Amino acid sequence: MPDNKTNNSFSELFVHLLQMRTSLSSTLRPVYKVSMTQSKPMSLREKNRLRSRQELLDSVLTLFDEGDLAACSVEAVAKLVGASKTTVYSYFPGGIDEMLRDVYRLISQRVIALGTQLRDAETETGARILAPARALFSICAEPKVGRFYMLLTPALSPLLQPVVGVASGTFKEMFADDLAASGHDRQSASLYAVVINGAIRECAVSVAKCPEQRPDLEKTLAKVIAGIASTTR
Repeated sequence: MPDNKTNNSFSELFVHLLQMRTSLSSTLRPVYKVSMTQSKPMSLREKNRLRSRQELLDSVLTLFDEGDLAACSVEAVAKLVGASKTTVYSYFPGGIDEMLRDVYRLISQRVIALGTQLRDAETETGARILAPARALFSICAEPKVGRFYMLLTPALSPLLQPVVGVASGTFKEMFADDLAASGHDRQSASLYAVVINGAIRECAVSVAKCPEQRPDLEKTLAKVIAGIASTTR
């Protein structure tokens, strides 16, 4: 299949997640290195299969960016990468539904990994709570990725039901834990976590639509979180 080189290649994301490594640049953008190096060397056949799978997933992201769910089909994927439908199904027996879920799941894993790493680097409660939001915003600001991850249509949501909400649920637990550790009782910490989680999601939607808003939204959210973190019940 032909190379499909794009900025923030989803192919690189896929390899990165399989390796379970996260690297940060000074601007908080993840740096992905396309490498087949693992603890156990992969065979040439395994490398080729992984590369082909990456290209198929990358094409789904491209198709969705160009025409939403209506543009996504096994036929369209096969045409874009220059393969047969049979080949596509050999990698994804569940067809386009499976591919869409895999794309979403991989983005979620990336958000969680980056959010966790940024949070672990902080000690102050407000900064720890803001860290997952910073991770989400940075990823949502990327072309294609943010639009797919945050701007879901009603028609698409049912397809993603098995994988939607994983990152959100993980972060909500983190927020509650940090607030409880700072002196909030568990009940109020859980309630505040729900409020913070909802605010972060709305901000992320705005970032996906207009990445230029990211700095201002992040600053405003930081003030809201600082206010919550400084109160106890």
